[in-house]
Amino acid sequence: MNRPSRALPLLLGLGLLVAACGGETADPSAPEEVDPEEVEDVEEIEVDIDDDSLVIYGALHEEEIARLAAAFEQATGIDTEFIRGSAGELAARIQAEGDNPRGDIVLGGPSEIHEALVPEMLRPYESPVAIEEYDAEFYHSEHYWHGFYVGALGLAINTERWEDEFGDREYPSTWDDLLDDDYEGSLAIALPASSGTAYNFLVTQVFRLGEDETWDWFEDFNNTVGQYTTSGAAPARMAAAGEFLMGMTFGHDVLKPIDAGFPLELVYPEETGFEIGAVSIIEGGPNPQAAEVFVDWMLGQEANQLHTDLSMRVPLREDVALPEAATDVNELSLVEGFDAEWAGEERDRLLDEWEERIGG
Repeated sequence: MNRPSRALPLLLGLGLLVAACGGETADPSAPEEVDPEEVEDVEEIEVDIDDDSLVIYGALHEEEIARLAAAFEQATGIDTEFIRGSAGELAARIQAEGDNPRGDIVLGGPSEIHEALVPEMLRPYESPVAIEEYDAEFYHSEHYWHGFYVGALGLAINTERWEDEFGDREYPSTWDDLLDDDYEGSLAIALPASSGTAYNFLVTQVFRLGEDETWDWFEDFNNTVGQYTTSGAAPARMAAAGEFLMGMTFGHDVLKPIDAGFPLELVYPEETGFEIGAVSIIEGGPNPQAAEVFVDWMLGQEANQLHTDLSMRVPLREDVALPEAATDVNELSLVEGFDAEWAGEERDRLLDEWEERIGG
């Protein structure tokens, strides 16, 4: 199971910075229309296809998807709508829609969530942009998904509450530190079935501890959890508001409230998990040609820069300016043996086990 990670050596070799992904709860309503006038001028590209519309299932923040969709519409003239959801919720939606999908694109979320939809629910596409501009380790070997950003799991710690409750005590530096009885009920975290962030956290512990020990660990960790959310980003907001002492999420979702002035500290525990955030095409979607155009556009420099500026996530392209607040991956202790392909293949089984042992 603990096969050597294929992506980790390249992340280290590139010296990439990490911030990362997240989102809010799903909106089950009809796709939201976008206004291309809301974005600054973008470079127009010539499109010669039959499709004139596109529907994105997006696991990024709603405002980020809206801006990206509007920019794509402005660049191509393709009418673009989106439905927002956490990565796990979108995966469940795609599986439920089966042979009649409403969406064309899955945008964002850890690659292991995309991997869980391979091969039945996703369609491979050999993007020339990916082949030319990205290392092969950052997209699926058969082109079912393509990575465009990287992130690492961290803790959002409310500094005011910490000082009130623990004074000058050091912050937790390992995931095992969170098992301390002093932290009972103090942490918010998402549910792994609905959130790609939380599923990444689950498999991080599997790769760190081995599967048998992981379930014992989660039984103890459950005492630290004060609330489970459906959204991977919500714990950072809850910690920022002082509702909880700590929130577990991807680093990006901590950096944004810090930048807004909230009393938070971002801590990356040792042996933390990481993701390759991806984009993929839904098998049988109503607009297959427009979907291919979107993938190529999203992997391009202009769309990557827009995404990075909006989100503070860190791109996999080297020609995109990086967020100033991001942390060099070489400074982090990352879990060894992380395998997104295995994590995707085993997702249903691990979620069933989690529900039986922890969620039930």
